[in-house]
Amino acid sequence: MNNWLKIALLTSLPVLSHAHTMSPFLLPEVFDTNAGQSISFQSAITIEKFFIPGINFKTTYLVTEPDGQQKPINAAATLKRFNIAEMDIPKEGTYHIRTQDAVGNSVKYALVDGRWLRVRPVRAPSAQQAARPAEPTKAPMAAPANVQPPRMIAADQVPANAQTLEVTNNFIAESYITKGKPSPLPKLTNKGFEVKLLTHPSELYEGESLKLQVLVDGKPVPNLELDVFKGASSYEPNEKREMPHAKTNAKGEAEIKFSDDGIYLITASYPEANPDNTKKPAPANYTYGLTIQVSE
Repeated sequence: MNNWLKIALLTSLPVLSHAHTMSPFLLPEVFDTNAGQSISFQSAITIEKFFIPGINFKTTYLVTEPDGQQKPINAAATLKRFNIAEMDIPKEGTYHIRTQDAVGNSVKYALVDGRWLRVRPVRAPSAQQAARPAEPTKAPMAAPANVQPPRMIAADQVPANAQTLEVTNNFIAESYITKGKPSPLPKLTNKGFEVKLLTHPSELYEGESLKLQVLVDGKPVPNLELDVFKGASSYEPNEKREMPHAKTNAKGEAEIKFSDDGIYLITASYPEANPDNTKKPAPANYTYGLTIQVSE
């Protein structure tokens, strides 16, 4: 089957209701090849988690070649829903592709009465609301005992002396392709969010496991949940696509077992949502997606 036809099938998957969190992904046209001097790939943010481009995001790419040499590349075409890029593969071995400098909208928080509240923009009144006469001021009513503490605050309600924090949202998507014989994977930078594969991605087969380690600034991330999704074509409407979750141990390591062959998307968000807003938010959030292929 033509490689781009495979991608077209993957990107035409039906919308599923149980996966609504956005995740970036990077999808090569092939994962293993024995010929050719270049390949193409696409990147996007998916809401359904099954390689359905939902919206595009601005990014460049960094390709690490088998000998460790790094080459930045730009998208060959930037569309509304996804990017298409091309990369040269002149050498035999394993190539690593990773998005670079992909930053979403930042989020502002303010410390108010001991709680970090998300600051939302002031909403302009609609024409109907502006024309409505002002209602007489009423005495405030006591809040019911079971009302949850606020989690958001309008920008014009933030006290002038409140401590504020700007949180950066980072999108990271990566994948690996191998030309000919696999070669060792590149070393990590120990900067930001990184996933160290302890199993070579070109040596994954059904019935076997992928072992990995999650790190932030070179330090293991324990108890982080990893979501696993399987791509399927329109000819497999009943394919089970959401796989069992995995969680990292105290060393930041996790093992994901694949019972079937196919293309998989492994996603994570760091730090995970914290219901306790008395704790200061982390200065950076990471939304991550790793695309791999499991062979028969």
